[in-house]
Amino acid sequence: MRLRKLTAAAVAVVAVSAFVQTPAQAALPDPPTDVRLDWQGNLVHVTWKDQGEGNRLYIEYADLGTSESFSITRPSADNEIVKTGAVRRSSKARLAVSNYSDAGSSLPAYSEWFDTQVPSEPWLQEVVQQPDRSVKLTYTVQPVEDTTPNDPLDQPDSLIALTDGPDADDEQEHQLGIGSPWGVVPPLDGPVTIGLIASSGWGSAYGPRDARVGTVHAGFTVPAQQVYANRLAIKGTLKQFMGDGAQRATGIPVELQARASSTAPWKTYGRYTGNTTTAFDTGIAALGNRQYRLWVPAQKSATETAITVIPATSTSAKSSVTLAKFTTAGFTPSTARAGATVKLSVKIQPASTVQGVLQRWDGKKWINGTKIQLKNGTALIPIKASGRAATSRYRVALGPIVFNGLHLNATQSPTFTLTVR
Repeated sequence: MRLRKLTAAAVAVVAVSAFVQTPAQAALPDPPTDVRLDWQGNLVHVTWKDQGEGNRLYIEYADLGTSESFSITRPSADNEIVKTGAVRRSSKARLAVSNYSDAGSSLPAYSEWFDTQVPSEPWLQEVVQQPDRSVKLTYTVQPVEDTTPNDPLDQPDSLIALTDGPDADDEQEHQLGIGSPWGVVPPLDGPVTIGLIASSGWGSAYGPRDARVGTVHAGFTVPAQQVYANRLAIKGTLKQFMGDGAQRATGIPVELQARASSTAPWKTYGRYTGNTTTAFDTGIAALGNRQYRLWVPAQKSATETAITVIPATSTSAKSSVTLAKFTTAGFTPSTARAGATVKLSVKIQPASTVQGVLQRWDGKKWINGTKIQLKNGTALIPIKASGRAATSRYRVALGPIVFNGLHLNATQSPTFTLTVR
């Protein structure tokens, strides 16, 4: 009888001991619900519903076959996070949100599928600087397939032209149409580098080819006057600037242009190759009064990394007058007795028909004497030597000349003498 009682008590102790040593498994938290996504500016905004547990968020990439932590939050009533959209590029992704407690983590709740792709790299095809100094860019941006159309994080892609000049504060953004084959950057005041950047909320793709719009500054010197057929020592200088500052450049095409008057059209009389390091000569003969300028034609070149355009430019107009060239002016013989006849010989270039006058210096001023008619640039006139025994100074003065449509200024010959015995 006693044995049976002891045995029952032992059984009761064993039962209590087993209950204390093996408590029932604590329940895992329920999964969250209603996981939603949208953008707040350029940040991803995530919300969900739960009972105030802590949360773990993962982003799963379907095409990459991977997942990674997106965020961990402590127990809170907020149930939302706002985070940068800097993630892996994927055509299909979703957020997994699970609740956690001391007992462990719940099963995940999922957002809708969305893509995290950026646009393709924009490819610059053509660059044209227009008359108003705006720049037309032609480009392509290959479309990226949207495998999650109308997902909650879809937003229009954008394309900007980023202009940058030599100064630190020159950087500006200009919105272009990503779906258009071309766009225009507003008029520019100076040299710039233009890059294309295609962007989505997930990141940007930088075009591998830039537009480089440069400028050339030309300068030159022109003698104020020159004798007919003599060489005008016109010297030119060039400076070239790009978006990153002054450039050393060679092989720059340059044209020397001239015109008879400010209303006449410019004509090109010489083509040269200039550089930015040394002055260069043009070498043109003085054939009449003209205006001159240096004209630098537009330049363009293309590589895989840049299309470079430099618009045409010119110097301001500078004038130079031309004087007739006396190849002969004097008496033959230059010494004669009073009353003898000598010959006055005059030859000029250009070989034009023009009237002149023989002038004598009286010690104070030039006195007009015999009129001279040159025909085809030549005159031979008999002159009677007169006056007291003395040596007198003479010159021939010509009026203005028009030859081959160009004007020459009135010109005086070098002085020559006649000695009367």
